[in-house]
Amino acid sequence: MLDRELMQSVYDELQKLRISLLEVRNETDTNEPRYKSLLNLNQYLKLRSDDYTKLQEKLSLLSLSSLGRSYSHVAASIDTLHDQLCCSLGYEEISNELMEEFHHLFIQDAINIASDNAKALFGGKSSSKMSRQKTSLMITLPSNATEDEGKLIRKLATSHVDIFRINTAHDTPQIWKEMADNITSENEHKEKYEKMKIFVDLAGPKIRTGKIRKIDLPLEVGSNKTSKEIWLCYKDEESRPEVLDPKTLQKFPAQIVVDKHFFKSLQEGSLIQAYDMNKKTAIIRVIDTHKHIAKCMIEKKLFLDIKSLLIHKKKESCIKNLQTQSEPIRVFLNDLVRITQKDLFGRAGKKDENGKSIEAALIACGSDGILEYVKLGDKVFIDDGKLGLEVVEMGENEITCKVILARENGVLIKEEKGINFPSSYIKTSALTELDKDNLLEVIGFADSLSISFCQSAQDIKELQDLLKIHNREDIGIIAKIETKQAVANMPSILKQLLKSKNSGVMIARGDLAIEVGFENLPHIQEALLDICDAAHVPVIWATQVLESKMKNNLPSRAEVTDAAMSSRAECVMLNKGAFTFDTIDVLTSILHDMHSIFKKNKQLLKKETMWNS
Repeated sequence: MLDRELMQSVYDELQKLRISLLEVRNETDTNEPRYKSLLNLNQYLKLRSDDYTKLQEKLSLLSLSSLGRSYSHVAASIDTLHDQLCCSLGYEEISNELMEEFHHLFIQDAINIASDNAKALFGGKSSSKMSRQKTSLMITLPSNATEDEGKLIRKLATSHVDIFRINTAHDTPQIWKEMADNITSENEHKEKYEKMKIFVDLAGPKIRTGKIRKIDLPLEVGSNKTSKEIWLCYKDEESRPEVLDPKTLQKFPAQIVVDKHFFKSLQEGSLIQAYDMNKKTAIIRVIDTHKHIAKCMIEKKLFLDIKSLLIHKKKESCIKNLQTQSEPIRVFLNDLVRITQKDLFGRAGKKDENGKSIEAALIACGSDGILEYVKLGDKVFIDDGKLGLEVVEMGENEITCKVILARENGVLIKEEKGINFPSSYIKTSALTELDKDNLLEVIGFADSLSISFCQSAQDIKELQDLLKIHNREDIGIIAKIETKQAVANMPSILKQLLKSKNSGVMIARGDLAIEVGFENLPHIQEALLDICDAAHVPVIWATQVLESKMKNNLPSRAEVTDAAMSSRAECVMLNKGAFTFDTIDVLTSILHDMHSIFKKNKQLLKKETMWNS
């Protein structure tokens, strides 16, 4: 039996909601190029500005839509509910004319607009492919994609790949052009709706660790790992290259390269006095000699460095084959790390005999002007969150941080690793001067361009203005969302994207997770999907999708679940790896299954507070 009192209560609440949405319509500029999408976005924001969970409960009790997945057609969904209640209560329904005047967007129209936007950005599919997979697939091209006359690209073109990603953070303009030429060549044999798109990722102002000073790596000999046998040899024009080739050396006992005159003094039975970096000594006994190699035995383990000496019959030799490497900077919980903007090489810290830090480790920060936005107590993360720091001291062009997050055996700081300042609002343009130069290199073949570390509508406008100057406003613009500021500014970012003919959003979950906190990422990525749905702006689901499968050919259970979640987006991005084609097969199978059974669940319409007003 129908509960008329409940229906009347719901009807009254919907009437109030309709009036508030009508006000939004009157405030939205009808001259905007994508007015209907902009209006629906504004109506969605109005809907999410209050708590409607109690109304949703009442709608569920009446077996009516609870508006949990009505974001792409907010006003039309509310009008539909209104008319359903009118039929039951005996009231007059809204005419189609009034409904169109109210929201200008019917449900089917919204679905068509969203579909057309995704098709324009990511390409179309044949009917057979559409039944197989609805989420487009993007693949990142590796540096070797141009080798063998583009054989890899040709093979990928026969798989399920729809978009090729060229990352300008790597390689050169010449290689990018060769990649694009190979893709264009493959497209010549395809129908218009099957042509693959070229997505160019502008690197943006990613903050990275600087160079680390180089040291000579000590040569370990005589240990259980290297055996007691060692070979002495020398290198000149007559030496056989294979004897000293590093890859070949791995198959044989440890080898020490010495001076030629020293080597010539050796014979079977010779005894050599060796002094290592720790002032330890050992005897090396020659057991066999050849033209270029003297096979020897050593009595104990030594570490030989640049100061080590070998002495035989008053002849001396230093070690000639020491390897140079970046100085290891391993830090532990509560250690100190200095981050500087000065042009200095990074180096390890120093500790006293009790293990207490007496000199902070040093690492340079690759971007000028960044540290002026940092304050005491701010959090800093390095290398995708592997190392967590807190600012404890401010200095001129540098900060000193305390390690607050690290593995038990410490974390090794390396060169060119990302640095995140999630507590700080870094006010920099998303387009660097290098990005602007690279834009000119790719503008001739790019179908879409990304803005890395996009934080505001102004970042979008800057790229729109550049494309307008070069008469390439047809190129799609994709905002990569990877900072807290970008999340807070999503409404204004989307409104600016709607000024472009083609536009989209990439949820770059790597840096984003560090910025917002890993525990907050599930909620935030869901909210981003929803607000983009409201603006009819297609989404790319990115970062570490089936990464274990791509690298080791064995996905984790969590990764498979994550890949299934990617079916919510219009496109999913895979990075490069050794098992590319196996991963593509697994992903397309997952997407096919999800699209055949997945139904969007009801979401509670609590008041949304993460967007800036």
